[in-house]
Amino acid sequence: MSHVLAYDLGGSSLRLAIVDDAGDFLASVRKPLKISSDGRASFETDPADWWAAIRAGCADLISQGADLTKVTAIAGCGFTRSQVFLDADNAVLRPAITFQDSRAAALLDELREDPALQPLIAGLGPYDPLARLLWVRAHEPETWARLRRVLEPKDYLTLMLTGEAASDSISQTPMTRILAANEGILGQLDIDADILPLTLSPFAEVGRVLPDLPAPLTRLAGVPVYNGSIDTWACVLGSGALTPGVAYSISGTSDVSGVIASTRHSAVGLLTVDWGPNIWQLGGPSQGAATRLNWALDRFFPRAARHTALASALGTRRPVPLFLPYLDGERTPFWDAELRGAFLGLGSAHDGPDFLRAVAEGMNYLSRDILDRAETAIGTPVSHVCFSGGLATTPALCQLKADVLNRPVLVPKNHETGLMGAARLAQGRTCGCQPPASRRYDPDPLRRAYHDERFALFRQASEALRPLSHALARQDG
Repeated sequence: MSHVLAYDLGGSSLRLAIVDDAGDFLASVRKPLKISSDGRASFETDPADWWAAIRAGCADLISQGADLTKVTAIAGCGFTRSQVFLDADNAVLRPAITFQDSRAAALLDELREDPALQPLIAGLGPYDPLARLLWVRAHEPETWARLRRVLEPKDYLTLMLTGEAASDSISQTPMTRILAANEGILGQLDIDADILPLTLSPFAEVGRVLPDLPAPLTRLAGVPVYNGSIDTWACVLGSGALTPGVAYSISGTSDVSGVIASTRHSAVGLLTVDWGPNIWQLGGPSQGAATRLNWALDRFFPRAARHTALASALGTRRPVPLFLPYLDGERTPFWDAELRGAFLGLGSAHDGPDFLRAVAEGMNYLSRDILDRAETAIGTPVSHVCFSGGLATTPALCQLKADVLNRPVLVPKNHETGLMGAARLAQGRTCGCQPPASRRYDPDPLRRAYHDERFALFRQASEALRPLSHALARQDG
């Protein structure tokens, strides 16, 4: 029987579990993490915190009675569009730049004024890995001089476990897409292509756990470590959504959603990614999910328990303000760091529950925009949406998603879908495995007209306010 040590590295926590062949968790633990921000465009974290969380998490598993010497494989997943900067000895040079970071926006604007550079960076946005490299070179020359390798977060943990630097084709898509669109771009920008890692299949064995790691990792010496992939891919696999004709939505620190198809499709603002044999993803990540709700809870319910506040807000059906959730710019489907959030249609009678429900609705209208673009491109509606992540543990939010998307929503009863997906990949199981036991939420037909009208207004408002957002963003800068 296999015992997989699975991990899911997120922006707010590292989750670990020992998973058997039946998918049962023999032990599990969550270690909190934090991404720091300057309150504007900069988002960073120290990779040493991830490594410390792995060690502490394994100690916690042992305290629960787990026997690490029985672990037969290690596989993980992690958040992406984030960069760890290493020197020739694989030492970390600076804090990792994480997915929300848009500090490169101003630099890209400056570089586009150079006619020689303009065609090279025309398609770059501030969230692209290459843009972050250009920012480091321009603003941190000492770091740049010592830089020898750039890894994704979960790949850094694999490096620490095995001594081997590698990544997977899905994690590297944000970089490889740019390289494919402009052959030779790294050389033209005077960037050494050797800083990019070896790319392997998510199912590939990268190496084996080193024998001289600190306790309690010594108990894992010699265990094979599998490559894994991004948290989205693992969550989709673990939730049963890695099947053509199914949509997924994952709401944790940030939000990511899309549709799975058997052939390649494209749509404006969406990412098309090869996720396996006859498996294509059309969708992408947005800037926030739980972070948006926490922002609203802190302001409108500073002393209330989260479940109490959500019950109060989502229990009413009266019209609420329309919320544009672009508090930190937006990625999919706009890829615009200068978008700004807004409440529209405010009235003197609106109170805290109205604002909180408006935030919850606005987040889901953004998900609907992504779903609508993807379904239009593919030509057929999806059968259902597999919903996972921290927000999927709140039934009222699950029902709201079903109502807004107007699609059945299935929520796996085991909410740790990232860990389940990581375990499945180590066991060689892909989309052919049995879907997990799930709870189903059907859209309320009485809410369809309300949400259809609100969604149309959401789209109209997002486009109409874009010029004002840009003007306000320039004032902030």
